[in-house]
Amino acid sequence: MANSNIYNSNRHTPRKKDSVRLVWDTKPRRAPNPKDIEFQTAEVVIPNIRRDIDQIPISFRDGIYGEEEIDKQKMNRLIWGDNLLAMQALLANGYEGKINLIYIDPPFDSKADYSHKMVIEGNEFTKEPSVIERLAYKDTWTGGTDSYLDMLYPRLQLMKRLLAEDGSIYVHCDWHVNSYVRIILDEIFGKDNFINEIIWGYKRPSAPGQNQFSRLHDTIYWYVKNSEKGWIFNPNEVRIPYAESSYARAGYAGTASKMTGGMGVQLKEKGKIPEDWWDIPMLKGNSEEYCKFQTQKPEALLERIIKASSNKGDLVADFFCGSGTTLSVAEKLGRHWIGCELGKVGIQVTRARLVELGAKPFLIENIGNYQREMIYLTGGRIWEMQHLILKLYGATPRDKTSGLGIRKVNNTEELVYVGYPDRPITAKKAEELAMQAQKLDGRGYKRLVILGWDYEYNYYQALEARLSILKDKLKVQIESRDIPPDIYDYLKKAKVEDDIEPLFEKIKFYERPYLRLNKPAIKELDNEKVLISIGIKRYVLMDVPVSHTSKKGKEDYENLMKLAGDNFAVLIDYWAVDWDYDGFTFKSQWQAFRGNGKRAKTVPITATEILNKKKNRTIAVRVVDIFGNDAGVTIKV
Repeated sequence: MANSNIYNSNRHTPRKKDSVRLVWDTKPRRAPNPKDIEFQTAEVVIPNIRRDIDQIPISFRDGIYGEEEIDKQKMNRLIWGDNLLAMQALLANGYEGKINLIYIDPPFDSKADYSHKMVIEGNEFTKEPSVIERLAYKDTWTGGTDSYLDMLYPRLQLMKRLLAEDGSIYVHCDWHVNSYVRIILDEIFGKDNFINEIIWGYKRPSAPGQNQFSRLHDTIYWYVKNSEKGWIFNPNEVRIPYAESSYARAGYAGTASKMTGGMGVQLKEKGKIPEDWWDIPMLKGNSEEYCKFQTQKPEALLERIIKASSNKGDLVADFFCGSGTTLSVAEKLGRHWIGCELGKVGIQVTRARLVELGAKPFLIENIGNYQREMIYLTGGRIWEMQHLILKLYGATPRDKTSGLGIRKVNNTEELVYVGYPDRPITAKKAEELAMQAQKLDGRGYKRLVILGWDYEYNYYQALEARLSILKDKLKVQIESRDIPPDIYDYLKKAKVEDDIEPLFEKIKFYERPYLRLNKPAIKELDNEKVLISIGIKRYVLMDVPVSHTSKKGKEDYENLMKLAGDNFAVLIDYWAVDWDYDGFTFKSQWQAFRGNGKRAKTVPITATEILNKKKNRTIAVRVVDIFGNDAGVTIKV
């Protein structure tokens, strides 16, 4: 009887509906909130100054206003840094519900590699990943699938908030994680907002693995923000010839022909709306658009997505923008865009593509002021890492948490500071440290050495501006050095004090690059115009951050040093000129870049421009080398 009662009870109890969830041990319990994190403008890039001079906000033209006058919401934005923080900052800055289309191609292979191959004067070199990239890689993959889902889940939650009511999101993945991603998207966006599972099939040379078929497709999931209210879809913008449709591929040419019967000739000319199986070729090594970026996707793929799910003038975002394909296509199709990328190589490749394209003015930004809790995302104790690096540099830590140490050189003591691994050194931070050094320990220090994992893009320019204001108050010499990319490997070995001494001579903390300009040449012209030429006299890397831990790495290093000794221009990836620097925002009005893939070439080292005659003018030059190092110089004319 008891069993019968239980049966009857269960029989009449309503069952829950749509309760399916993906559960893992470390699943975030709370969605991330907006954070008031500062975006620092590293550069305003103006690829075509003559065309766009009237489209630039007044603060860029007259030089009397500061950076705070930039209306960033009217600008296209390329953001370097962690996309979680970038999206939290965008939400705090009024972007909630403003993005019409999001496409992401997050890393989904646990063997992901942030190294980048480049060809210089016919020689191939491999750029090692920076430490910040290595730490991000480690954080993403240490826990396998759990870590991957920990990374992706909160970011998708933020993307939903950023998406407009009629907006769409396309999430690109493959067999590694597509089953997990589908369930997460159902949970966050709602399965009623699922539109299509798109199969991108491609052809490439392949051999089947043991006892399996070759894997020759990726999966793209399309969801919308609110299916009840409708979404943007432009089928006529993406029609394809009937010969490319799945009907023709399957041998149903007759069926395709019958389908056009009675519809008139014009529909036949426009072609067919694609099905959810897209036959778009992968990029080949000899393709004009190929940038030698490992995960680069073809522009034709993004063109179909952007045309289908956005209109001209809409805002398109890619928060894993890689080599910038989404942004380049959005620019060509007349859309506004936001891109975010953690790797400096991706930022460099994207900027070059957009400059070569003649894009409208856009911002390159850093994420400033990381929140304290983000420092500990890697799970380690930062102060221990700082102590080890201080000792590897030959300094004695002062205390447990400040990151400061004392190093004795030729009977003179210098103050040494080690930065955080997930926070670039800013000029403001350097100024604060110098002020502290001048008074510290009752006697002060005349020399400050900063060891940074990364530096903000406009570091030297901003630091020079700050120090010029304090020149009568601040007498501390500042030396800025890079923590080498391979130090992370050494840190893993240096677990105790006895491990440090054998490593001491192996580690080099590279000094920041040296940049010197030629004196500008000025020629007066008619109509109150002048012809100004400015050139790079020297660009020196004290050392080249190519891995020295292998035979190939040593050979690369020696070859590159020889090439650079003969012609320093081979080291330069990009350089730009602001012909009228206002002291606040670097406006890239002239650019030279080595290009990518087949378009790679050594940059010219002289820039020339016709400008209005002016009594006083400050020219700023910014150089980014092939390893992501950033140097800047200003000169008064």
